[in-house]
Amino acid sequence: MKGSDLVVESLEKAGAKWAFGIPGAKIDALFDALADSSIQTIVCRHEQNAAFMAQAIGRMTGEPGVVIATSGPGTSNLATGLLTANTEGDPVVALCGDVPRDMQMKHTHQAFDSLALLKSVSKGAEKVIDPGQIQEALFNAIRKSLIYPRGAESLVFCQDVLSQEAIGNMPLLMPPLRSAAPVEVLHETAEKIRKAQLPVFFVGRRGSSRRAVEALHLLLRQAPIPVVETFQGSGAVSHDLESLYMGRVGIFGNQPGDELLRRSDCVVTIGYDPVEYDAKLWNQGEEDRELIHIDELPCQVDRDYSPNLEAIGDIEKSLLALAPMLSGLRPKSEALAEMRKVSEELEEQPSLKQEGRVDPVEAVKAIRRAVPDSGTVISDVGSVYIYMARYFRSYVPGHLFFSNGQQTLGVALPWAIAASISGRDPVVSVSGDGGFLFSAAELETAVRIGARFVHVVFDDGSYDMVGFQEEMKYQRRSGVNLGSVDIPEFAKSFGADGFVARSPRELEDIIRASLSAPRPVVIDVPVNYSGNIAALAQ
Repeated sequence: MKGSDLVVESLEKAGAKWAFGIPGAKIDALFDALADSSIQTIVCRHEQNAAFMAQAIGRMTGEPGVVIATSGPGTSNLATGLLTANTEGDPVVALCGDVPRDMQMKHTHQAFDSLALLKSVSKGAEKVIDPGQIQEALFNAIRKSLIYPRGAESLVFCQDVLSQEAIGNMPLLMPPLRSAAPVEVLHETAEKIRKAQLPVFFVGRRGSSRRAVEALHLLLRQAPIPVVETFQGSGAVSHDLESLYMGRVGIFGNQPGDELLRRSDCVVTIGYDPVEYDAKLWNQGEEDRELIHIDELPCQVDRDYSPNLEAIGDIEKSLLALAPMLSGLRPKSEALAEMRKVSEELEEQPSLKQEGRVDPVEAVKAIRRAVPDSGTVISDVGSVYIYMARYFRSYVPGHLFFSNGQQTLGVALPWAIAASISGRDPVVSVSGDGGFLFSAAELETAVRIGARFVHVVFDDGSYDMVGFQEEMKYQRRSGVNLGSVDIPEFAKSFGADGFVARSPRELEDIIRASLSAPRPVVIDVPVNYSGNIAALAQ
């Protein structure tokens, strides 16, 4: 078979179901081979969005998403998507075209040092210069993308390699399963927690997988310890354990969860990655506090994060082993009073009244009322994501998604497309008007492939998250104002449905009516961000 056929056959062997990308002369052999395969090819409007979609597949299924791009600008357009996936621990395999081998040292069409670029935004990047390397390079890339820390692996194929004869007879070797942390370390962990006056579990992105959360629930039912989440640790606390939920932390260090972390004399991080929320923002409590790190990976030590104890191993297995060691533990009376105070503060919210515009807190709560726990909710970056992180309750893992490691603008719509085609239903994504137009051309892609989701746009005509922070620092805003766009009509021009919601009730009603719509639905919500400094930053 040709090299391109071997690539596709190997992807099928690895279980790939979708490939996202845009064809071009240096990589079109792969698209030709995909046409005869079981893999669904999703042709996108921009390579960056294709990488976002592959990232979402990696995050939501646990299997590497596949993205394909041609040489030159096709490859360079992948950079932001691969950087986001790699930083945030989502497995992706990128397949990029390159000029033929005999043109490698020449200043020719679409030639550049793509390997140097890809190495800076991926876990690893290699160039395939011989057909005999194809399968071993591809299988190693898939395997490495799944080994913790998970991330993006990139391969560059010289054009002529894909057209030559290739033989593949390698087995696909997946990463080995990990065991729990050493039992003596877990016993020491349990002893430190039992001695604490106010122990707190701080759950990060690697601690919010379905298996890890199920194990955490079992532990919490035996030892009711308060839980604080990062943005990407959302969904760690179920309905029946909600009294232990102390909120999420992020951005300004001013949430009830931040205060609880400061007062705690024993913080146990579970799958925490400092890229989500720098330790200097939350680890400012008692100097002699116990700090325990439970994770798949050893911690990245710095002056603000130097744990007394590390329990390294499979998170689910470690929590299951820890649970009986903590059985019967009950918070002390002072701790219970502290938790009640924090819970009451969680319910406090600003009230922003403006004719024709919606209070963003009320908009978030309207979305929450309309979307069942079985749904998938995706938040873009901007002021909208601070409100979503603070006020959108999530009770199951894999229900609420954020980009927080890179805070990448424009991910919500491409992630919604990927969520829909992967079988999730219903899907609701939320962005600001700035982030929406970063990737809005993919509405055509969504309509073409039959994706179904509701996309809500918090519309204020500016890059508000930047603007209100500028106002705090410089007492004025600069470079953040945008022009007006008729978002419903824009959506309709692609074949989607478009609406405007001018009240929380109207927003809730439109979402409920649209969850079963046969096509994408876009809802424009004029929001009132005038109180952001008081509501978010103080």
